[in-house]
Amino acid sequence: MTAIPAEAATLRDPLRAALAALLDHPLTAAEDEVSLAEIVPERYDSLGVLDAVGLVEKDFGVTIDLVVDDLRSSFFSVATIAALVERKQRDAAVLGLLA
Repeated sequence: MTAIPAEAATLRDPLRAALAALLDHPLTAAEDEVSLAEIVPERYDSLGVLDAVGLVEKDFGVTIDLVVDDLRSSFFSVATIAALVERKQRDAAVLGLLA
């Protein structure tokens, strides 16, 4: 697994809380690198991933491209989702898209 940028770590707490509510399962910081499909296999299937995409878009103000962002790797764990959100927010800020 690749290193997660430090900026993404600040996103982990709110992201973890939002995903825990979505999946109806508590998530801990110790599980940030663990596959969400392993933690909650009955809830984090292909439809659960799409629900997570919608949640991330709504709660974190980013747009996820279902092809370019490779959902298998980007939505693998809390850590990888946080890294994706951080990158998308940073890119939007550079482009002047965030208020």
